[in-house]
Amino acid sequence: MSNEFLWIAAAVFTLAGMVKGVIGIGLPTIAITLLAQFVDPRVAIAMVLIPSLISNSWQVWQGGNMLRPAKLLGPYVVTMMIAMYITSLFAAAAPVGLMVTGIGVVVVLWTLTSLWKTPPKLPDRLDPVVQPVAGVLAGLLGGLSGIWSPSMVVYLLARRVNKEDFIQFTGFIILLGTLPLTLGYITAGLLNRETALASALMVVPVLVGLFIGRQLRHRINNEQFFKVLLVAFCLMGINLIWRGFNT
Repeated sequence: MSNEFLWIAAAVFTLAGMVKGVIGIGLPTIAITLLAQFVDPRVAIAMVLIPSLISNSWQVWQGGNMLRPAKLLGPYVVTMMIAMYITSLFAAAAPVGLMVTGIGVVVVLWTLTSLWKTPPKLPDRLDPVVQPVAGVLAGLLGGLSGIWSPSMVVYLLARRVNKEDFIQFTGFIILLGTLPLTLGYITAGLLNRETALASALMVVPVLVGLFIGRQLRHRINNEQFFKVLLVAFCLMGINLIWRGFNT
């Protein structure tokens, strides 16, 4: 990887860390979407893995009572991890056009589901059935594209979790989703010495961005900021879909 690309990647990860510091999510979505404009999407996904593990471990720890999300989200994360590992094993053989299109579709889904603030409330009696289904969907999306926010956001909003729980639960789900994705990328040879080193180098920009984002959280209008961000990424997702079909 060239030094010029690593500087571009550092700027991308700083921005992604800032957004995550403000709203608690968005690191993989932003980093993969932007980096996929410059490199093979598999390289972009590999570079996200180590910063995602570090930042989400910190996010879960900040929420306290780390056993609580495990008790409440067990079926979701177990099915997600299994589906994600199996799907990630096929990433090396997937055509670049399919990967780019898949990322574009997931980004568009993420923006639309994030703008949809009032999904129907999920009754408690249906949760045991919906959790594993949502987990499998998240795993399939994550294994293909490295992004599994759409299923996660819709599920947590339907459960009507509060802001603090949303931030901790998303960190928990993304952390545990990153583990099988990392293992699958190692098994498939996509997380090698070069991509692992590049991924490790991106930890510092992400932490800098997280610090800035946390400072901004109470100083900006989160709703307006998030809407502008979502519209911008929806357009980038559409561009990726167009590129994928023309690759």
